[in-house]
Amino acid sequence: MRDLPAGTPAESHKLVRNFHREGPQRARVTGLSYPGSMMGGMKDWMIDFAEFAREELPEDSAERLIGLLRPAIRLSAAEDGESVAGRLGGLPKLPDGMAWPSLPDEGRPMSFVAELDCGVLARYEVDVALPVAGTLLFFATTDARQHQVIYVPRGTAVAERPAPDDRVEVYAELPLAAATEPTWPPRNHPALVDVFGSLDEAEDLVWHHVLDEDTGEIFEQQLRLFEDGGRDGPPHQVGGYSDGLHSPIEAVAAHAAGTGWYGDPAFQEEACQWVTLLQVAEDTRAGMIWGDGAWLIWGIRKDHLAARDFSKVHLSVQGH
Repeated sequence: MRDLPAGTPAESHKLVRNFHREGPQRARVTGLSYPGSMMGGMKDWMIDFAEFAREELPEDSAERLIGLLRPAIRLSAAEDGESVAGRLGGLPKLPDGMAWPSLPDEGRPMSFVAELDCGVLARYEVDVALPVAGTLLFFATTDARQHQVIYVPRGTAVAERPAPDDRVEVYAELPLAAATEPTWPPRNHPALVDVFGSLDEAEDLVWHHVLDEDTGEIFEQQLRLFEDGGRDGPPHQVGGYSDGLHSPIEAVAAHAAGTGWYGDPAFQEEACQWVTLLQVAEDTRAGMIWGDGAWLIWGIRKDHLAARDFSKVHLSVQGH
């Protein structure tokens, strides 16, 4: 990883931007200081993106996009000495007396995908109201079409369970560390309608805003460079805007709940009730391959999350 010299926020962003154009390595700016008057009390996780958006977009468009930012907890492979916030794979620690989750119609056991330590995650800012203690266990079939999420409150007697039979794919265990990072809505996210009036308006004012008349470069292209420069490893994530390859989890879940699609007021209202619970990308380190770069995205309604009801979580499988 290459460090860039410190400077003003604008100068430092230009260094990062130029560095992205030079090569695919990840850049890191060190020693930056942001006066409160310059950032207006903005939270640390927002600063880099806000500076980027304000430099690239007209003021009104930039401020509207910044207002849509949501904090997410990015999960990456834990290094020595880092606090472990969860894990991929391994064997689950299930409550005493609880059966290994299986398909109700055929009894085929599901595979254990991930565990989240809610007590550790509570130290990080995120836009979803997770439990402040206990663990969340995520199971899915190998084709990722059936799933179950189990909340284990703190103090519950648990024991590590061996796989019930050879139909279960046991993934390699990968401990995960956490960090709060900004996320922004994808170009087809329902939240854009509330702020820009329509997806087409957001397309014109943000994603297709021309940055360079000579080259035809648009904001969306520069945004990809900005995003790639801050990412290291598969994009596992709690909360925030998920990285859906097709449709946002909020849209998929709202439609599955019985609404129409974009343009239906009931769809827009229902989509606003859903949030990202967990996103897990394919990860070769854990042996998790679901086919063609697929991601598993669990979404939950805000009221179900507040009630700690994880029986109605929606799973969206998205691949290329």
